[in-house]
Amino acid sequence: MFRKSIILVSVIIAVLTVQGADAFSWGKINATSDMGIGYVERYGQLQAVLTVSYQPYFFGYLPVFVEVNVVDSPSWLTVVPSTPTFTLKPDESRNVNLIMQVSQNDVQAGTSGKVTVELTGRLISGGAFRQIDGGKVEILVGYNPFTEIGIRAAKPIERTAPDRELPFSFDIINYGNSRVVVSITPAKQPPSGWKYVISPSTVYIEPKKAGEETYPYATVTVTITTPHGPVISYANTWQNFAITAKATSEAPYYVKQGTTWQRTQNEIELVNTNEVTQYFLAKNKGFYVPGFDAISMVAAIALLSVILIRRKK
Repeated sequence: MFRKSIILVSVIIAVLTVQGADAFSWGKINATSDMGIGYVERYGQLQAVLTVSYQPYFFGYLPVFVEVNVVDSPSWLTVVPSTPTFTLKPDESRNVNLIMQVSQNDVQAGTSGKVTVELTGRLISGGAFRQIDGGKVEILVGYNPFTEIGIRAAKPIERTAPDRELPFSFDIINYGNSRVVVSITPAKQPPSGWKYVISPSTVYIEPKKAGEETYPYATVTVTITTPHGPVISYANTWQNFAITAKATSEAPYYVKQGTTWQRTQNEIELVNTNEVTQYFLAKNKGFYVPGFDAISMVAAIALLSVILIRRKK
């Protein structure tokens, strides 16, 4: 009788300590996130806190081995758990940071994707009839705008003469990830007697798309008009000028306020706005003769009249 009892106990222990396909649920891994939705920036990180706990359905004394696996995420996002494996005692909880960072720049602001994290557990001692049910967490991640522009000048230094128009050509380049509206204004007032006109003064530029080799740009022309005196005069001066381009993203920008994400209208440099300044030089050199153009025209008409008269003779 005593021997039969020992055999029966040994069989029960063997059954409970051997993994098998017919295991029944012995406990569960619970997991929650401090956010269901979040927004990440190009050069920033989004961090979600997962609270993980182990709850036995019946009784339990031994800890479980927990694995944190990212099973689904957008192709443009890298997701890494701070602690991918750890152990938990019954009714014990632990926080795991889920770190998310953008891995591709050619993704437009406003793009979103789902991050799915599965947490699996197993009893350290195993057991055919002691399976641990896993947990799952899903987070929707959106891509916030990143706004950066640059100005490229074909010829930032030019020479001209008095009372002349001198055009400068500039390319406004969109290095960001959203469509921007760019306003171009003088960075400072022109010197006395000088004038300049910016055309166009507002441009819209699309972001770079995946597979494109160059960044999109818009061309702006700044036309300088050189001064002249009321009498015959000579000029030989350099003048510097500057324009300012301010870009504003058309994509919405979200910030975390407490436990929720709110759209903000505040201007944040290199996030939803960016302002740059371009300097250029013009040299005004030469003589100015008042009425010189009119005199030339009268002379040309007189010469033409003489030629016609001679032909008639």
